[in-house]
Amino acid sequence: MVRPLRIPALLLGCLLLAACTPPPPKPTAPNPPPVPVTNPKVSLPPRPKEIKLDRVDPCTLLTTRQRKTLGMDRPPLPTRYPTMGNAKVCDFRDSTRALTVRIGLVLVQGVGVWLEETAQAEAKAATVAGFPAVVVRTAEQTKFCNVEVDVAEGQFLDVQFGDAGNAHPPSLDSLCASAQEVANAAMTTLAAR
Repeated sequence: MVRPLRIPALLLGCLLLAACTPPPPKPTAPNPPPVPVTNPKVSLPPRPKEIKLDRVDPCTLLTTRQRKTLGMDRPPLPTRYPTMGNAKVCDFRDSTRALTVRIGLVLVQGVGVWLEETAQAEAKAATVAGFPAVVVRTAEQTKFCNVEVDVAEGQFLDVQFGDAGNAHPPSLDSLCASAQEVANAAMTTLAAR
């Protein structure tokens, strides 16, 4: 007796099994690299004149009257800012509202450093006491705002206004407005020399 061939049944079984098996996953493309933070080009007008900062004491840039008006009730505290060429810095504090001001004199680079892509900050052009300036908001930072005033070739006045633990922290817009107010006061003092 001749047995029927089982190949067609075996072939049918393989075809059914293949039809029920999902296709192998397609190779996925690697994740795209993160998009770098870029600044739109900000153009600054020319300075009305140069004011060199080489021999300036930052603690003298806010007069007693200006400090009182701004609410800075603690004595100025001189220090250094090592990452900006060991810049001379002065810290002021409003102990009632828990706010701080830092005024720095950067002598090793111009304000254009804040307009470069590597700054990874949002920079907006402004004018402070007739001088070109940049209002700088650093990514993911809402506790302070900086205003950088272009005072001379390769030099700028750095003013930072920040929250130091206020129970009701000011908004970032408010901090930036206050930083501009302090920068105006400091530039008024500087220009009067």
